[in-house]
Amino acid sequence: MNKWIKLCQEKIEKRGIKNYEIYAINVKRTIIDVKDKEVELLNVAENRGISLRIICEGRLGFAYITEITESTIDYLIKQAISSAQVTTPDPFLNFPNFIGNYPIVSVYDKEIENLSLSKKIDFALTMEMAAKDYAPCIKKVRHSQFQEMAAQIFIANHHGLNFSYKRTLFSGSVLVMAEEKGEAEMGWHYAFNPFFNNLNPEIIGKKAAQLAADALGGKPIATQKINAIFTNRVMSEILQILSSSFLADEVQKGKSLLAPHLGKKIMSNLVNIYDNGLYPNGYATRPCDDEGIPQQKTILVENGTIKGFLYDSYTAAKEDKKSTGNAGRMSLEAPPKVEITNLYLKPYDLSFERLLKTLDKGLVITDVLGMHTADPISGDFSVGAAGYWIEGGNRLFPVKSIAIAGNIVDLFKKIVAIGNDLEFFGNCGSPSVLIEGVQVSGN
Repeated sequence: MNKWIKLCQEKIEKRGIKNYEIYAINVKRTIIDVKDKEVELLNVAENRGISLRIICEGRLGFAYITEITESTIDYLIKQAISSAQVTTPDPFLNFPNFIGNYPIVSVYDKEIENLSLSKKIDFALTMEMAAKDYAPCIKKVRHSQFQEMAAQIFIANHHGLNFSYKRTLFSGSVLVMAEEKGEAEMGWHYAFNPFFNNLNPEIIGKKAAQLAADALGGKPIATQKINAIFTNRVMSEILQILSSSFLADEVQKGKSLLAPHLGKKIMSNLVNIYDNGLYPNGYATRPCDDEGIPQQKTILVENGTIKGFLYDSYTAAKEDKKSTGNAGRMSLEAPPKVEITNLYLKPYDLSFERLLKTLDKGLVITDVLGMHTADPISGDFSVGAAGYWIEGGNRLFPVKSIAIAGNIVDLFKKIVAIGNDLEFFGNCGSPSVLIEGVQVSGN
């Protein structure tokens, strides 16, 4: 790939283009689905490509290719120039001027080169078997999937940046159905890691089965305002909705519910939220963002006070700030924009068992339905929920067919205890939390 990048640079400079950025990627993905001990899907795909951004007379040009030859590179440059001619001049357009050392992060599993296909299939089969063997009520495993991604990323620009790195990511997911006395419940679990040997397929399968089995026999509770524990999975979903409010482009568009509160204390004193592109074994951990800015840990909320937002080079220039290393690309086919890396709520030292004792009597919410429908601008939500009722810190019965409503910021304001069970579900993570005064609609 380096020779193609060099050729691209030579051709760009011959055209008299002084401001440019080249982003290239070579990625291989494997997806394996098994069902009833048989491989149902095996997909192995390898893709590579180059995208180019240029700035001509203050105008941004963008183009990409997925087939790399000398003639397609000529086409790439021609298309970028053509697109620049029809865009509006923008004084804040720029490419990072960073030449230096990048943080050392462990995100590439060298063993991937020796990892056999049979071992990957065994991983998916083991998840399925672990789920089926969990309890007699587990009747079906609807989905047992292994995924593998190995990529090499290259970034170069006119300032002299020329950097590349490798990363891997492995994941497993299981969806199961439990049946008992004519009732059926679903359970799903997912885990990932940059290193294959750090994933345990049995744990993934058993967790999915446990969630399904534990939900059997659920019933609604009376409409009331109660204290409740939101599990790490549920809080991660809520944090995902809140995450857009930390993005500088949403702030600058007036679409962030947190923008008016910068520097203000609007959450519980216990709440600390970070975005950390260097988090060990994180979903989005890497040495630099997709513009070549080194990754870092950014404090977003400190002891309940909104401390800042996340920037790429463009949004930072609009406020005369520095990028926080949060430029990301959804794909090769799109220019970078502001994205979170590994966003999480800081854990404390309370075990989940201690959280239950602290709650004593109330609701543990293990699942929410439709949290994606929450309004990201106002923070208001009304969603279905399920979980279980506890008294004396002990589980009594499953709860379902209820709804919870409120405001996301208010939830963070009402947090009175935070656990130590931080877990990431993709690029958002949270420990379980105890929240007071949750509005529940039931019978």
